[in-house]
Amino acid sequence: MSKSVDLPESRKLLQSIVSLIDNARKNVALAVNSELTLLYWNIGKQINEDILNNSRADYGKNIISELSEKLTFTYGIGFNKRNLQSFIKFNSVFQDITILHTLCTKLTWSHFREIIYIEDSLAI
Repeated sequence: MSKSVDLPESRKLLQSIVSLIDNARKNVALAVNSELTLLYWNIGKQINEDILNNSRADYGKNIISELSEKLTFTYGIGFNKRNLQSFIKFNSVFQDITILHTLCTKLTWSHFREIIYIEDSLAI
């Protein structure tokens, strides 16, 4: 039977490994958030380009509802009508993808969702 020895070296090793794990988890969370934010922007862009900006606004309103129902069935409530409308607004407010890439490293989707509904043009 082996006995656990709490030596300074083993504590140092444990702390080092814990730090590696914590940093990796943080980096994964940041990467996932960034990818999801870019996904939402691209969904908004595609809807804007394919439907709304092509002078099919009435048709677009119906298609957003239908699209939302199908996406919600397949992927869950994250793609409900309200969120799709937020994705559309997100793409309209942040039209430059290079700026968005930079901001994605600092802000989460929750931050962007709050920002896009601020009416003051100086805030953006």
